[in-house]
Amino acid sequence: MESMQTDNKSKKKLILILIIGLVLLASLVVAIVLINKDRKTGEINGENNNVPSEVNANETDAAIEFNNSAEVVELEDDVIAQAIIPGSNLISEDNVVLTKDGQATRNDAPTMSEEAPQQTGFLNRDQLPEEVFQIEIQEGLITPNTFTTKAGAPTVFSLTGTDSYAHTIVFDSPLLSALAISVGPNQTKAISFNAPTEPGTYSFYCLSPGHAEKGETGEMIVQ
Repeated sequence: MESMQTDNKSKKKLILILIIGLVLLASLVVAIVLINKDRKTGEINGENNNVPSEVNANETDAAIEFNNSAEVVELEDDVIAQAIIPGSNLISEDNVVLTKDGQATRNDAPTMSEEAPQQTGFLNRDQLPEEVFQIEIQEGLITPNTFTTKAGAPTVFSLTGTDSYAHTIVFDSPLLSALAISVGPNQTKAISFNAPTEPGTYSFYCLSPGHAEKGETGEMIVQ
């Protein structure tokens, strides 16, 4: 009789141990699932350490003004102008971005035409003036993807490719159809233009096939 009672107690202990073991195993599985879920969420939100997080560009301003610190040139009809970046369009002292002929550029002109704002040649990003708003682009990401400027103001930004692909940034609006800037791996170029006179949000994206769908898009906010 005592032997039977001992066997029953042993069986109960064994069952209890098994139950505790199953509970612990289930808890471990749930914990692993939650950790993996958090990691995936972090990657989507740009929290992965291998992917730079997007900058809050409400504090970024690409507007500039004619200043006395940059080299000044005198054009025909006593027009005074300066180039913020070597190879970029000149900016007059009344803050108008000019063509090579000293005329106001047109943001709605055909891309690369004489009337359109021109992208520069290759630049050393480490030597860019502090007035230049710098943007980086890589597969699926533009950083910062938003910047602000003032209505009608001369606006300058540079673009640097940080991956192994070619990228070309253009704007959606026909008012900005002249603007285009293209870079390859580890290349930097810049462009100067007058912002639209109409305040609003103007979208831009990478023209390379499939790049916009991967997230290479952004906005210029004109205030």
